[in-house]
Amino acid sequence: MQVTISPRFSEVDVLGHVTNSAVPVWFEHGRLPIFRLFSKEPNMRDLALILRRYEIDFTRQIFASDDVVIETRVAKVGTTSITIEQVAKQGGAEVAHGTCVMVHFDYERETTARIPDHLRAELSAL
Repeated sequence: MQVTISPRFSEVDVLGHVTNSAVPVWFEHGRLPIFRLFSKEPNMRDLALILRRYEIDFTRQIFASDDVVIETRVAKVGTTSITIEQVAKQGGAEVAHGTCVMVHFDYERETTARIPDHLRAELSAL
């Protein structure tokens, strides 16, 4: 999965670099197709995923002048969790990469929940 981001003025510092806090937001946007699998409502108020762990490595400066491509892939589907790997590229070069673990969660029971087979199949395709 891939999405293109145009850096916004509010994400840029006085030197013309994109701030570090923008990248997690961009990566979250790249995970939208995964979120939609776990929500029946268009506004995703019933989203049954929670973030458990997040790591980002910044490998190059990100400049405000060029678009950034976010690539997202499902690296692993566990019993109750998903490991997602993401890469940000600008001008064809990697500028950041990250990994997150999201957990399928049952809010009524306040516990993790098994990922249903039909979702496992859809996730594997991503």
